Amino acid sequence: MHLRCENKVDITDASTLDDAAKAQLHEAGRRYDGNDLPAEARIGNGDDDEDEESGKLFRVTRWSIVSEDGATRYDAWLYQVDSGTIFAAGSANVVAEIVQFGLECTDPAVLAAIEPALRAAKLLRN
Repeated sequence: MHLRCENKVDITDASTLDDAAKAQLHEAGRRYDGNDLPAEARIGNGDDDEDEESGKLFRVTRWSIVSEDGATRYDAWLYQVDSGTIFAAGSANVVAEIVQFGLECTDPAVLAAIEPALRAAKLLRN
C-alpha cells in the first residue's frame, strides 16, 4: 500500500480538537514524558521558553497519513522538533513512535507502510 503524508495542521490550541484528537494528544504526551496531563495542558505557546519540565509539548503538528484513495489510515503527531507518535486513524491505538527523528515500530507491515511516507515528507532523519 502506497501512503503519503498530507493535511499538516499546526496545533496551537487543544480546545479546537475533537475528542479523538484530544485522546491522541493526551497519549502522545504521556508517552513522551510520563505525565498524565489532559490535552489542554499540553500545548506550549512559546512563552514557556520550551521548558520541558512544564509538561508542554512544543511545535506540535498533526499530519494525516493517507492511502492512494485519500482515506486516512494513520494520524501522525510530531512535537519537540524530533519526536512523534503515530496512531491508527481516529483512535488512541499507537502503532509507532518517532524518537530523535528515528521511527520505532514493532509491526513490520506497519513499518513498511508508513516509513516511506514519513521519509518523503522529511519527517525522519535517521
